[in-house]
Amino acid sequence: IKRLKGKTKFDEIFKDSAVFKSSHLTLRFIEKEKIKHLEVGVVVSKKLFKRSVDRNRIKRLIREGVCKNKQSITFSGYCVILYKGFQVPVLSTLIKEINSLISKI
Repeated sequence: IKRLKGKTKFDEIFKDSAVFKSSHLTLRFIEKEKIKHLEVGVVVSKKLFKRSVDRNRIKRLIREGVCKNKQSITFSGYCVILYKGFQVPVLSTLIKEINSLISKI
């Protein structure tokens, strides 16, 4: 699992991707056979969380949740996880939501 970087990759994902939703997370995914790993980007809205401390904490928690579910990831490509909750989440609930989203793919 690597970090998704680059404007062109983000634009490609937001232009045409498969969308999977849960109560607090939205996962956008494009499968790529050329690359052998998964690149994950995390997005937290500045409108919902004004303080960068809160946004960065949520991003760290989501990345940690993805790492905890690493064994269930069997696909490769680009993935963006958007957080749409109104409060800073708990890691255990994020892990469950990420696991349910991964099982939908």
